[in-house]
Amino acid sequence: MKMSKTALAATIASTIALPSQAETNSFAIEEIIVTAQKRAQSMSDIGVTVSAFGGDEIKELGFTKAQDIASHTPGLSTANATSGGTPIFAIRGIGLDDFNSNNTSGVGVYIDEVLAPYPVFLNGQLFDIERVEVLKGPQGTLYGKNTTGGAINYVSIKPSTDFEGYITAGVSRWNTYKLEAAVNTPLSDTVSTRLALALNQGDGWQEDIDTGKEFGDTDNISARSLTNIDINDSTSLLLNLHYTRDKSTPVSPQNLTIDNEFSLPSGTLGIVSNNAKDVRVGNLAVDRDEKGYGASANLTIDFEDFSLISITAVDTYERAVTDNYDGVAITTDDFVFSDEFDVYSQEFRITSNTENGFHWVAGLSYSYDKIDAETLVDVGDLAAVTLGDPSIEHSYTQSAYTQTSKSFGAFIHTETELTDALKLTVGMRYSSDTREFDGQSIDQTGLTALFAGSPVPIPGTVIAELDDSETETNFSGKVGLDYFITEDWLLYGSVSTSYKSGIFYASPAGDPSALSYIEPEEILAYELGFKGSLLGNTMQINGAYYHYQYDDRQSKVTAVSPSVPGLIFATLGNIEESEISGGELEFRWLPTEGLDLRAGVSYVDSEVIKSPATVRGLTLSSPIEEGIDLAQAPKWSYNTVVRYESDWLDAYTLAAQVQYSWTDEQSSSLTGLNEQYGEIDNLGLRLSLEPHDSSWQLTAWASNLENKSASTYSFTSTEGGQVVYRQQPRNYGVELSYNF
Repeated sequence: MKMSKTALAATIASTIALPSQAETNSFAIEEIIVTAQKRAQSMSDIGVTVSAFGGDEIKELGFTKAQDIASHTPGLSTANATSGGTPIFAIRGIGLDDFNSNNTSGVGVYIDEVLAPYPVFLNGQLFDIERVEVLKGPQGTLYGKNTTGGAINYVSIKPSTDFEGYITAGVSRWNTYKLEAAVNTPLSDTVSTRLALALNQGDGWQEDIDTGKEFGDTDNISARSLTNIDINDSTSLLLNLHYTRDKSTPVSPQNLTIDNEFSLPSGTLGIVSNNAKDVRVGNLAVDRDEKGYGASANLTIDFEDFSLISITAVDTYERAVTDNYDGVAITTDDFVFSDEFDVYSQEFRITSNTENGFHWVAGLSYSYDKIDAETLVDVGDLAAVTLGDPSIEHSYTQSAYTQTSKSFGAFIHTETELTDALKLTVGMRYSSDTREFDGQSIDQTGLTALFAGSPVPIPGTVIAELDDSETETNFSGKVGLDYFITEDWLLYGSVSTSYKSGIFYASPAGDPSALSYIEPEEILAYELGFKGSLLGNTMQINGAYYHYQYDDRQSKVTAVSPSVPGLIFATLGNIEESEISGGELEFRWLPTEGLDLRAGVSYVDSEVIKSPATVRGLTLSSPIEEGIDLAQAPKWSYNTVVRYESDWLDAYTLAAQVQYSWTDEQSSSLTGLNEQYGEIDNLGLRLSLEPHDSSWQLTAWASNLENKSASTYSFTSTEGGQVVYRQQPRNYGVELSYNF
């Protein structure tokens, strides 16, 4: 799909000229309340580009994983960190192309107002959800570091004073069984609690073409307890306890070109078909054993003119994953991860609650986290071929490190009504981040010494080590103007900044310089947008145009070892200057009662302006060309949903829904080596039946109806082969929900 920026701007502008409908309809689009600016506001009344999904929409669209929202959010894309399934988000081309355990995306993700500092904390969270908010563009003032691309809020359903709940049971392809349930119980006049549970189990959907073993089976469980305590008329406490466990078998990627790299007949080691279920894993015991648990306490005290909010949270996550990272049965890149994460955070926030035309939010935040991690890589068969010694079975390199991070922030956000139609938003945040790293890359089998000319291996050789600490300070800010043309039309513009904190590289490294500190990335963003409703609020159109100046983007690069001839390894580097421009449009229309039409489109024009020739003294093996697109920045993406509901037999509601999403080709990194993947499209269908009292609902659904097998991620493995993850084949199932 091709469209010039001029044509896109014309399309957006033309929508403003549509006339309003005078008559009042018996149906209209419901108002969506969000907390994007740390207080409850109508989404149509704030000068922030937001896509939001309510609990009913989440069910109707069939979202089951945190990353599912990307398919119906213009400008948002996602990929899994490894075959372990940890989601990585990118908004408008700003995300993460390094999948080490200690790194995090430029998109901040919050679960019930608590930051998930690392992607692993997102596993098992999308159940019993009230809404999801996707805030696009830098959010440095209210949300702090690591929001250069934006922020995502997952909001759970809170306890109420009524006894109610639901239970949903489902079965789908590959003998997959789902159970989700929640019960809300008032314990007294002042205390109520809500317990929620999600369970999934199923067989694998992939099969090893040599051994017949299955991969990609599902075995996970998540639970959450929310308890609300009204201490007095002005004070309440919300306690959150949560747990998740995942023992699923990882999926495996396919290696498409390894046979070419070794000058072997096609199909000897790699996969020649594009059938997503065909994989080669061999005897590697791929496995996953992950669990996480934590608690948070949200205390709210209401005073006459303001409210005081205190949010305290602790979380622990442990994971052990054996991953067929190279996508072949031989050992050219087999990874074993063993990590433990401990996180503590505290936020104090004061927000005004007067109606005098001036609103403010001010706060302090502190967080501490610690990672103890080991990553073991086996390239035994690759070493055997390279050294010409078939007796070599394993070549282990281990990265072992401890990383601690301390962050402090102080912020203020103000909204001033200059006139009845004009509102000024001004915000600023001070941040201080200290990161300490103590780690080593160790050649356990010692084969590196052979490459360097030694006659014998030297086991336990320390290839690289680093014990370092870095502290960064940053001021982020935002200035915005909101102009209400009418009650139904809002124009807004803003200038904002944000930054992503510096990081150390944590994978096994080929040189000490590869581990050293990578500078923070910063962004300066300009945005213009509009939000409007037409035809008696049966039609809504939202659009935005943005331009980013993006400095020191943290990107994966490949470097040449200065000490071992021919050794090429990955690390992180800063891309000095980049630019991103683009636009988004979201449309919803209820042309008749029962018919709901939705569509969204995103255009991203990204470009590397100035790239480095070296990284921390290391020569790049694959130079980054100026003028290329950024990683995880698909130029075009769009989605649409058509839903129709009607009465049946005067007692039931029958609903049919068709949904489609398409994402353009993109790259996983800037190295230019087998990094392109996509295009990705998905056609889905849902049919549901429920009585008018909504006491139960029966649903049949299908995803990937066209049975596409697009590449959903691609990268180059150590031996030079192209490794791809593929779209899951057509899936289908039925669900029965009972509400009480």
